[in-house]
Amino acid sequence: MSHHRSHHLVITKEKIMSHHRSHRVTLPLIAIASIGVLALAGCSTTEAGPTEAGPSEGSDDKVRIAMVTPASTDPFYGAMYCGAQAAAAEQEIDLTIQGSPEVTVEAEMQVLQTVLATEPDGMVLTVWDQQAFNTTMKPYTDSGRPLVMADSSLGSGEYLQSIRTDSYQSSYDAAVKVVESFGLSSGKVLILTDSPGNGIQVARAEGFTDAIEAETEIEVLELQYISNDSAKASNAVTSASAGNDDLVMVFSTNIPAGTGAANGISTAGKDIVHVGYDTSSTQVDQLRNGDYDVLVAQSPYQTGYDSVTLVAEILNGDKKVDDVKEETMFSPTALVTRDNVDEPDIAAFIYTSDCN
Repeated sequence: MSHHRSHHLVITKEKIMSHHRSHRVTLPLIAIASIGVLALAGCSTTEAGPTEAGPSEGSDDKVRIAMVTPASTDPFYGAMYCGAQAAAAEQEIDLTIQGSPEVTVEAEMQVLQTVLATEPDGMVLTVWDQQAFNTTMKPYTDSGRPLVMADSSLGSGEYLQSIRTDSYQSSYDAAVKVVESFGLSSGKVLILTDSPGNGIQVARAEGFTDAIEAETEIEVLELQYISNDSAKASNAVTSASAGNDDLVMVFSTNIPAGTGAANGISTAGKDIVHVGYDTSSTQVDQLRNGDYDVLVAQSPYQTGYDSVTLVAEILNGDKKVDDVKEETMFSPTALVTRDNVDEPDIAAFIYTSDCN
């Protein structure tokens, strides 16, 4: 099922500042697994706040790119920052990274407006609400400076490209594979997600729901919006379990939902398959301990790397806006279980903010 939406770029090659350079970049190879392969390898994760790469000597002559994300201490964004910094070093640009202290529109808006005031040549932006930032970003994109959306998009469609996980399809495929692998033929499933304004989280819920309804006899219970609140997620699972003796599976679309769901399942004391999204080191430990049965893994490092690379190539003159044909470029995903968590070729899918 396609969720692609056509849009008209307001950025043109005539508008964009050109800082021509002779070098070209070769993208690094990473271990890639299809969604149908259940694999991962462990490595340590540390929480990191907003980071900065550059400026260095002669920085006045360098392209300046800013990256803004929510949740600066989230392991997912820590891994994205590492990829972004690697790209900045290869492209020889100055990169500044700022993340908000929490996942709210208000907190990120404050950070974003501060960054916009510095007038960076290009930007990489991640948002949780597709509509809330349209007006704020319009003057920036109208000025012709390139904007790439990492792991997100804007409802206005005014950006160069969205580089992200295919949230819908990865969740759809995960549902099909999990039902098959665990031999689930009947019963009910509960899905926990963030809020209606979070397009990516909702796409995950929709993908899982559509797969269950189209390809199984399992009933999907009413979608639960938990607003990034683990306690709400726990209560939702406890309530659903008490009211449905045949609850066989829970799908949590983010880390707080997964933490709460694991607690609710433990309280229920039932054999309920728990499918979670993301692979922080804490989640991988919980997978080993039985709090999760399956994790859907993204590749935030690659997303950060590709996003900064694209903006830099445009500004450096190595690529033209007209060369960017696709509105969305999808990053690779994988599934993870206890049986294959130690397979070495999928270590790139563990979220770590240790850039070494």
